[in-house]
Amino acid sequence: MIRIDEIYSSVFYPKISSNPRQSMHYFDPFGRTDIESLTVQPLIGKRDVCFLFWDQEPFYNEYIQHKNTIQDFNLKYVHHEVFKKCKNITYNPKYYKKTNIGIKNLSKVHFVTSEKNSKSVVELCKEHEYIYDYYFFHGWAALDWYRGYNRTNLIPNYIDREITNTFISPNRVVGGNRYHRIDLFKSMVKNNLIENNKISFPKVCPYSNEEFNIDGVELPLLFDNETVEDVTSCSSSKINLWEQSKNSLLQVVTETVYKQDTLHLTEKIFKPIVMQMPFVLVGAKNNLEYLRSYGFKTFGEFWDESYDSMENDQRIDAVTKLLVDLNSLSLKEKAQLQKHIAPTVEHNFNWFYSHDYENLLWKELTTMMSQW
Repeated sequence: MIRIDEIYSSVFYPKISSNPRQSMHYFDPFGRTDIESLTVQPLIGKRDVCFLFWDQEPFYNEYIQHKNTIQDFNLKYVHHEVFKKCKNITYNPKYYKKTNIGIKNLSKVHFVTSEKNSKSVVELCKEHEYIYDYYFFHGWAALDWYRGYNRTNLIPNYIDREITNTFISPNRVVGGNRYHRIDLFKSMVKNNLIENNKISFPKVCPYSNEEFNIDGVELPLLFDNETVEDVTSCSSSKINLWEQSKNSLLQVVTETVYKQDTLHLTEKIFKPIVMQMPFVLVGAKNNLEYLRSYGFKTFGEFWDESYDSMENDQRIDAVTKLLVDLNSLSLKEKAQLQKHIAPTVEHNFNWFYSHDYENLLWKELTTMMSQW
């Protein structure tokens, strides 16, 4: 298992530093994407190759802050010699690429990401002549963060639980680029899914400080024995809703990315897997298929998962319809469905904690590194 807080220093740095004219660039603390948080190792004056790790967060080509970080990175580490010789010239990547000076001093850049087939990353790499490298960072993060939960008694096995409600849906950060969570919540309210299910939703987003008022519901919505402080301080690296989840048929996972044309999943999708729960995924298009490519099973055998391949303006409506259909089942019907689903839930739990899954991730990562 990789210690995710040491992945750069223990896994990548020994490989990268074996060539004295290569440098590694990653963000610290975790989750930042600004140039001030970009850590550089080793600190060398000249470099032939830069490895820029944008693997903790998705890259948004339309975000001005992300564009600024890329521009500052290029100025400081890729075009730095050019810029010193041309102090009176405004930075323009296309200008440098068209001049003899720019071509002479351009360093090769590997853009290392946890997004697969991302349109934004493809456009970025094309514009700046980066090399697109991919590995599943969040798969490794989940293995490290959720280690040991298979050796606890925090929740009964799925087959032994008493199902009294359809779903649990935790929501903490709902502002910024996560407005799909608001759209889903509004759809839940409109379709009377709030009263008999377990949903948390803030009044003030702890990330963007935006305040929300939604007709038909009083915010914030909290789980039993939970405070507003519990919601705002919730950690990605821990699972803390065991008691609140044990009577739910499934968990609704609202992923980080929704509208972007990318394959990208975070630790969120692994929480129900570790908690031995089925799930409905509200994420980017085709991300259930992406998850299956890593050996996990989803639940198309038991309910309609066609939402996964629908366009952005259709997916939330399709997910809501699915939840309405499941919510209309009687407790007896839910118990029967629970019995049929249990082997799939067990497979996912066992697969997550298996050496085979870890070896699959390791082969993917080392195959990427073998090209460096």
